[in-house]
Amino acid sequence: MTIVVLGGFGLVLVVAAFIVTEVLAGLRPSQIPTGTEEKTAGRVIRVRGPVRGQLQSGAPAIYTEVIVEYYTRRGEGPYEVARKFPVGSRITYAKGDRVIVAYDVRTPRRARLAGRVSHWPALGLPSAA
Repeated sequence: MTIVVLGGFGLVLVVAAFIVTEVLAGLRPSQIPTGTEEKTAGRVIRVRGPVRGQLQSGAPAIYTEVIVEYYTRRGEGPYEVARKFPVGSRITYAKGDRVIVAYDVRTPRRARLAGRVSHWPALGLPSAA
């Protein structure tokens, strides 16, 4: 009888643990999990605009497209990431500007522009000592 009671109590504890882990997993942000995003320096290689076209939602718009080339912190690349800014935006980029690129280390690699910098000492692969 004791074995049945203890076994039943253990089963209840295991089920409760699974329920708690599922609830906690649902509370985490689903965008980019912690530890899978890194940041690196990139350089603006092309600025197109103003361009008349469509946004991802299908709405017609006039925008400026900024294309940035970057290398990962592990030396992989070059990769490109593009971003569209509205024509009236105060954010302006020129060819050769240095920017911060945040990218997902998993495949397929998704990246986004995270801002502009002027103080990072190196772009691309580290130089040989």
